[in-house]
Amino acid sequence: MKKYLFSITIAILACCAQLFANDGTYYTSGNQLVPLMETDISVRKEVLTISILNNGFAKVDVYYEFWNPGKQTRQLTMGFEADPPYNADWKFHPNGVHPNISDFTVEMNGLRLLHKNAVCHAGAEKLDPVPTTKYNTIFDDNNLYEKDPEAYPEYRQTGIAFAYVYYFTATFQPGLNKVHHTYCYRMSHGLGDPWDICYKLTPAGRWANRQIDDFTLIVRADNTSKHFIIEQKAFPQAVFAVTEGVGKIRNLPKETWQTPYLEFTLRNGAVQTHITNFKPQDELRIASGFVESKPFGHFYDPHYGKMPFFMANWAAEQNHQDLQFVKRVSRNLPYAYRGHVFKDKVLREFFESQWWYMPDPDYKDDDSDFTEVDRLYLKAEIPSIID
Repeated sequence: MKKYLFSITIAILACCAQLFANDGTYYTSGNQLVPLMETDISVRKEVLTISILNNGFAKVDVYYEFWNPGKQTRQLTMGFEADPPYNADWKFHPNGVHPNISDFTVEMNGLRLLHKNAVCHAGAEKLDPVPTTKYNTIFDDNNLYEKDPEAYPEYRQTGIAFAYVYYFTATFQPGLNKVHHTYCYRMSHGLGDPWDICYKLTPAGRWANRQIDDFTLIVRADNTSKHFIIEQKAFPQAVFAVTEGVGKIRNLPKETWQTPYLEFTLRNGAVQTHITNFKPQDELRIASGFVESKPFGHFYDPHYGKMPFFMANWAAEQNHQDLQFVKRVSRNLPYAYRGHVFKDKVLREFFESQWWYMPDPDYKDDDSDFTEVDRLYLKAEIPSIID
């Protein structure tokens, strides 16, 4: 049996899961393709495109260029590691197929590659199947089993971190090799965050050059409007620009949040940054964000979930806003996000005070793309926490 040198340090709460704790649900994060054994192959280029969809999912499209310095063709086992869910689908999946990942594909030098699935004990050196009884997805954060084993027998196998692994054999020709990789995964959510996207950048350090020589990140919002934030710690010197559609970018005001963030508002377009000699020291996080005390600012997403309305009402209560005014604004949010120009002075002044608002005089109030959530907002029928 072959052995593979996994340098996995995935804990069940890795990357973003700890951000949700009991206040939200972590489904999984995106991740780099990595070598499952030591190699002298390096990453020349990566173009990472993340599309924020309207169904609660993110689509990941990654283009790589790898360099094989040798004169011989090499076969290398490559893998994609996905954290198990937290606060959702506690079921263990021994076939290695992650419950929240779909449409996983890999093409190399124009040829489609077949992949297999396995469950890897974090830090293991093998892809050997492990019996289900060796794993437990319930974690005893409060040491309940230690305090009373009879009362909490379900915690007797606690603390075993594992990952669902998608792996395949890649044939590297001498010189340049191109890999195209895609998949969809369900976005996580937390208190005040209708959606949250995590993607692991640091595993790129497992390749021979310990960096990505030429890295591009593109975040897309096709046929939709999205208002989101990106933690700057993953890209401390990066410059982002709107490359398609309509959008704005700013540094999130320091008084709003302690961690440095960039704030984006984007309608049917894309934002992009480009970095050379990129040595990722942290992971990528894109979130709808709980960062304003004003009602609605970051709380509304017209395509995913009803929690934003709860938060808007909570903000209204905290700021002593008139709930009827909150509901009036709520009924107009689907149009505001699409660029409706308001004639009513009160509504106009309110929406113009929201940084994310981008008026579009050409918008014709077409509701053909309105979702079920949009229509609930139109009627202000989403339940309120202060009604």
